[in-house]
This record gives sequence, structure tokens and C-alpha cells, in this order.
Amino acid sequence: MNALRITLCSLLLLIATVPLMAQGTYTQIDVPGASFTVSSSINSKGDIVGGYGDASGNVYGYLLSGGAYTSIVYPGGTYTAFTGINDQNLVVGSDRSVGAGFLYDAGTQTFSIVSYPHASQTFPLAINNEGTIVGSVVYRGKNLGFELIGSSYRRVSPPGTTSVFPAGVSDLNTVAGNVASIARTTNFFLFNQANYRQFTIPNAQDGFLVGINPAGSAVVGYYTPSSGVTAGFVFQNQNLTNLQFPGSIYTVAEGINAAGEVVGYFLDANSNAHGFLWTPSAASPNP
Repeated sequence: MNALRITLCSLLLLIATVPLMAQGTYTQIDVPGASFTVSSSINSKGDIVGGYGDASGNVYGYLLSGGAYTSIVYPGGTYTAFTGINDQNLVVGSDRSVGAGFLYDAGTQTFSIVSYPHASQTFPLAINNEGTIVGSVVYRGKNLGFELIGSSYRRVSPPGTTSVFPAGVSDLNTVAGNVASIARTTNFFLFNQANYRQFTIPNAQDGFLVGINPAGSAVVGYYTPSSGVTAGFVFQNQNLTNLQFPGSIYTVAEGINAAGEVVGYFLDANSNAHGFLWTPSAASPNP
């Protein structure tokens, strides 16, 4: 059985489970002086990227590495957000103020445009350690997914769907994300080598998938476990684990690395957004 089929089976052969409470440590992430902070992705070195806002309404990308924050803005832009980082510190994101999707090399501090052919907007969302980029585009009025390998773009658009939102890509180029069908239902999907599979996560059918780990064995996102509560989740080894930042009723998990560390954001009592890092305990399920 090849690696793709193993990955698919690990997510498709599901059993109904009761969500587990997360055992681990939460660390709040706030860019100094920011009006809000969102953490979007973490690599195996523990480097974190995301976006933050200032008092004037501008949004900047940031890289948190070794305890130091670096603020980065796309040239000429005022609304830059980083959404994915790999182990080579290649970062993807977009600047909505100028409508640009990009790849940023933190080593050389240079930007490269990522633009799906003939699309009106391109939003790169994730990058794996092989350099494959996935994201979402607005193409002829529809939301479609894309995969960029080298210089070749591939459309990610499962049959019978109306909107596609890829969330992440594993090192085996398995794309995970969300689709809305003609029947107006939303499902999670996996895509690899033009093969699509839809799947559900027990007790999180109303959720939204946001990331996948490098091995393709764990996914993260958010859902509504009870009325008025939004919780992040990790789904791995057929277990659904709740992530709820202490004291918050709104938590979103956005990225997960090879060690099972999760980043995302939460809202405080005043609805202000803060980033967070969740580090699993030794007793937590392995990714």
C-alpha cells in the first residue's frame, strides 16, 4: 500500500469518538504594540508566522524566531498576512490591499509573485518542505483551489463542488481542505495526484479544516462543540482533541508542525485577537 493510500485510510477509517480535552501548555503570542495578532503556521524549528494590526488599521506579516519578532510588509502594501512557512523559512501569504499573492524568502528577504493564470485574485495559504504551494483563487467568479509545484499550476476542484478552500499540504503533496457542494453542504477533502476523497470528522461535522502536519497524519481546524462556543481541534489517530485557550470561548487552530505543536488565535473577553502556541504534553496522542 503506497503512502497516499495509507494517509487516506488513516483519515477515512473513522470511528465515532468523544472529543478529548487537550493536555498541554498554551503560550500567548502578541506582537509588541499590536492591536491584534494571529498566528497561522509553525515549522519544525518552532518558527511562527502570521499577521498583526496597528492602530491605523494597517496589517503586517510577522516572523517569530528565537523569541524575536520581525515585521514584514509586501512592497507598496498595507495589508500583508503570512499564512504558511516551511523548514527552509520560505513563507507564503498575500496582501489584500494590492491583490498580490506571494512567496517570501526569509533568508534573502525577497518576494516572488504567486499568481494563478487568469485568476482575479490568488491567495497562497500553505507551503510544504518540498516547496509545493497550495491556496485559493477567484477564477471566473468561483472560489477554486490550486496547487503550485515548481512553475506548474494545477487546479484543485473536486467534481460536484461549488467552492474549494485548500487548507494545507503534507510533504507527500497531499492537499487537505474544505469544499462546498452543489447540495450546499461543506465537507473536508484530501487531494493527491488528481485523486479526491471526501471525509468527515466525528463530532466535528460543522467544522472547518485549516491545516495538516508534514506527515499527513493530523489535521487542525475549528468547530462548534456547543452553542456559543468555537473551539480549535486536532484530529489524529482517530481522536478529536479540543483546543480552547484558557478563559476564551473562541479559539481557532491554524497550523501544526511535525512535533504536534499547534498555532492559531483566540478572542479575549473584549473580542480582541491574540495568537497562541499549544505544546502537547507527553501524554498527548502522537501526530
